[in-house]
Amino acid sequence: MAMPWSMSLWLAKMVWVALCSWVSSCLMVADEIASALRSGDVSPFNVG
Repeated sequence: MAMPWSMSLWLAKMVWVALCSWVSSCLMVADEIASALRSGDVSPFNVG
């Protein structure tokens, strides 16, 4: 059964919005971690 174009476009838009918000969240967390490392609030992890 074929899916109508409008539903396909709506689904693609929803996936795009979810992906953009996920990437945005990851970048915000990375920025907060980088800021904390630069200011010295947390120290880098020593593995080994």
